[in-house]
Amino acid sequence: MENNENPNSENTSEELAWIKNLQRNSWEPEVIISGISLAFIFAFPAQVFEFGVKLTQDFGLEFTGAFLVLVYLSMILSVFKIFFSIHLLLRFVWAGLLGLSYAFPKGVINENLFKNSMEYKYKKPTEWVLILEKTCSMAFGFPIMTGMIFLIFTFYLGLLLFFYWFFDLNFFLIYLLFLLTLIIFGLISALTKKNKLKNLFSTSLFSTIQATYQSNLGKWKINIYLFLIILLTAPLIASDLKGFFSFANSANLDQSQLDWPDESMYFEDKKDPEKRFPRALMPSYEITGENTHILLAHYEEDFKNFDKIVKAQNTLPDSLGWPSLEKTQDLYRIYLNDSLISAKNSTWRKISHGPSKQRAFQFVFDIKNLNPGVHEIRIEKLIFLYPFGFSEPEIRHKENWSKFSFMKIS
Repeated sequence: MENNENPNSENTSEELAWIKNLQRNSWEPEVIISGISLAFIFAFPAQVFEFGVKLTQDFGLEFTGAFLVLVYLSMILSVFKIFFSIHLLLRFVWAGLLGLSYAFPKGVINENLFKNSMEYKYKKPTEWVLILEKTCSMAFGFPIMTGMIFLIFTFYLGLLLFFYWFFDLNFFLIYLLFLLTLIIFGLISALTKKNKLKNLFSTSLFSTIQATYQSNLGKWKINIYLFLIILLTAPLIASDLKGFFSFANSANLDQSQLDWPDESMYFEDKKDPEKRFPRALMPSYEITGENTHILLAHYEEDFKNFDKIVKAQNTLPDSLGWPSLEKTQDLYRIYLNDSLISAKNSTWRKISHGPSKQRAFQFVFDIKNLNPGVHEIRIEKLIFLYPFGFSEPEIRHKENWSKFSFMKIS
């Protein structure tokens, strides 16, 4: 019997020693992973922003849906930014205390302090090193737990968006389905008794991590901590969303955009060539020559809803005087100094613009008779509004879908 037990005992001791050795040296992979992850995450928001724009411009997702997707993805990135930043900050303090404990292993020498500080009992730096070591390792585990939650939600959200795109559904229905399934799942989890499914879920990695945190730190403490992290993401999300409302196809420009226009939205030489433009784009603010052109951003929802707009065109007021619709470009009317220049016989061209291959309509117009000086471009557009809830779909006329000025030099 002794011969059978000794090998098992030795193996167990070796395994425990191996695990303890890994735990003592866990700071190395922790710092590497956090550093690489932060470098990647801080470079990612621009890609997420462009993805949100593609959803509404290229895939025809309603702006509300694209906005919610962008908020969700930005929140994920922001949560991990905060988690990994906290972890690296703690490791920075830990490294400082580690050096201090090496330089002064005995810690505080009370006799050498000022008289009013001698009477206190101080911890040794090594004690703080051990405390921070556990805190750092604990902080590094949070992204794993939250990452699993986000992974499940992201998969489900992606599945719903696929059904929305494939079956051309109303986004309001998808939104209701998403909320309904969350409520049903919450009620089932709260009201049902122990069963095989719950037993299976309790053995998962996510449940193990969550239960470990809750049982050791307190169930309310861990929830409050996660809630505070979510609150801290608000300014980061606001920063990531800056400029996204310019891509709201169904909205007029607001007064601040009309009073203080962002030139990078309207002029190609002011814009980042890698980024998309939201509405209208001209080559430059200063124009020379006899002709110039303007690009109008293509929105897939206009193409999908064109037949519906044609059928409901008779609901528009007669005073608007909008000509009959034959192609998607007819949804626009372009004015130069309040004179209509986009007549139905005008020549339009479909192009893919810039490195992003953004689809756009190109319209060329004559400026040889324009006097040198500042001139205004204003673009009107017909928009199909999806029913929200149980309301009826309708067509809206956007008088200031785009409006900006350019200068003719000669």
